[in-house]
Amino acid sequence: MEFVVPRARHLPDLLANASSADLNVLADLITDNGNGRVALDSKVKTTILARQAKGTLQSIPDVLDAEIRAFGSNSIATLFRSEGVSYLELATDTAKKLDGKLSESLDIFEIEKVVVCQAVEKYAGVKGIGDYATALGYVAQVVKGLISVAGTASGIAATGGAAGIAGAIGGRLLSMAVPPLAVAAAGATIFQAASPAFRITVPAVLQIAKIRQARYEYDFAIYKEKLRACM
Repeated sequence: MEFVVPRARHLPDLLANASSADLNVLADLITDNGNGRVALDSKVKTTILARQAKGTLQSIPDVLDAEIRAFGSNSIATLFRSEGVSYLELATDTAKKLDGKLSESLDIFEIEKVVVCQAVEKYAGVKGIGDYATALGYVAQVVKGLISVAGTASGIAATGGAAGIAGAIGGRLLSMAVPPLAVAAAGATIFQAASPAFRITVPAVLQIAKIRQARYEYDFAIYKEKLRACM
């Protein structure tokens, strides 16, 4: 299906033109808020943090892209691969992990839409959102909550466990009222079947979906301006 403006831009293109605020979220996720991760090369970490401090993460879209894709599987082995999966595969796996219904005809925009709607229902406790714009309104707070626990046992439950973080605390993550330690206190047994990679990929895809929508709206606004200029 053709669109008047592209909506399936490649990830490096999106990241090269995203706002610093949106990229900071991805940098915090990749680097575990600057603490580093086992699978993150120390030089890459230093590069990301230095560009983040300068507000120039847009200058390293390929680095951010590669690090996000390196987490693109639910196997621990994938975390140590030199090359990650494609972003399309990563997003598709994430949608399936959230029990999203997919078809082969969906493009990356539609796959991200499934991830957003499923994640908002799972983590924010908001059922049956029919409007994508409304669902996107929850993304920032859901991502913030998932990132805050991504390096902990509770983070495993949030993105991989069957119960999920909302089930563990018995309330909405959206309120951000319960601290991560309280979530961890729910018990380690619900965390055991979780897959570490999804602690990264779920919030990453949510944030990228937010970035993609912002770019799409910007491109569409430019298109309308050009169209008016021709009248």
